Amino acid sequence: MQRTDVSAKQMEATVAMFLIGSSLVKSGSSPAKQDTWICIIIAVILSIPLMWVHTRILNLYPGRNYYQNILRAMGRPAGTVVCLIFTLYTFHLGALVMRIFSEFIHVAGMTSTPIVAISTVIVAVLVYMLSNRLYVLARISKFMLPFLYITVAITIILSYQNMELSNLMPILNSKPSDLFQGVLSALAVPYGEILVCAPMFGALSREEKIFPTMLKEVILGFVILISANLRNFLTLGYSVSVYQFPSFESVSLVQLGDFFTRIEVLIGINLLLAGFFKCCVLLFSACDALSETLGLQDYEPLVSPCALLFLTLSGLLVGNTLEMFRWMEYMSVYTLPFQVFLPVLVLIVGVVRKKFSKPQKHGKSPDVKNEESPPPRPQEN
Repeated sequence: MQRTDVSAKQMEATVAMFLIGSSLVKSGSSPAKQDTWICIIIAVILSIPLMWVHTRILNLYPGRNYYQNILRAMGRPAGTVVCLIFTLYTFHLGALVMRIFSEFIHVAGMTSTPIVAISTVIVAVLVYMLSNRLYVLARISKFMLPFLYITVAITIILSYQNMELSNLMPILNSKPSDLFQGVLSALAVPYGEILVCAPMFGALSREEKIFPTMLKEVILGFVILISANLRNFLTLGYSVSVYQFPSFESVSLVQLGDFFTRIEVLIGINLLLAGFFKCCVLLFSACDALSETLGLQDYEPLVSPCALLFLTLSGLLVGNTLEMFRWMEYMSVYTLPFQVFLPVLVLIVGVVRKKFSKPQKHGKSPDVKNEESPPPRPQEN
């Protein structure tokens, strides 16, 4: 394995941290209320076909470059349009996630600090991280993920005295329409967002298989998210929908005597770590998509400009915290074309074009250059 390759374990940790991201901050109720945990399980099952679609796109041509494969599968004009659409989607999602975490820091501990100042510091760290290439982020993710598991486990154990099993009763009492909306919401955020992680698999070590790695990543994130959701609902009950950041409020109830309080600091660290990694992956994906759209050989020169666009959009998208969470209620509908329809369309067109391409006399397709491995991209050093 080359120094710039990312191992399966590192990739699993990176994507798991991404999936945990903003979902851990907002890990509360859905229209399904006490049946939200069931919606999460169904959403994970439904995400498996989506992972298979992204795996097939990555394996359409040698090189495992997601956006290059889209260009080759759809053809240059149509592929450029699709890459541009994915770029705009990633920019919007990245700006929204950055605003969520800036709001969290502002509300939870820095109420006198302007949100733009908090976002600026986040952007500066993002630029520094991605300027050192993706494999550095992957190595840090592998180191930090166990810490996330340990702290979540500690908060669950310490919250046991505040939990009431009756908060989950009655099971499956929600309306079918509410269950459907809950499943769509859980699928859109975060499992459908695996689309944003697909470009990172170009750095995965070539001896590693993509689909098993992707499946392990989703399972790692699922364990954290459903644990946090059950903890929050068992502790807060139906009032979980009232709070902007349920995980933080749930853990703030933990108190062991008069000497062990303010344990919500642990969950605050978790939320900041997960949010940082999610913003990093979103920025990388946006830069990679834009570099392919513009025909550049490397994404690194675009890191700083794209990060500044993230910062600008995060301030323009919403005016306050209420608008931010109101917008998130429509994410399941808004993201469906990007997360499901477009990837499926790309895969269908790519498979059909490869199957029905006219062979030449020597048995190769006329566009033989497009079937060869793409030129090597600059090393991630």
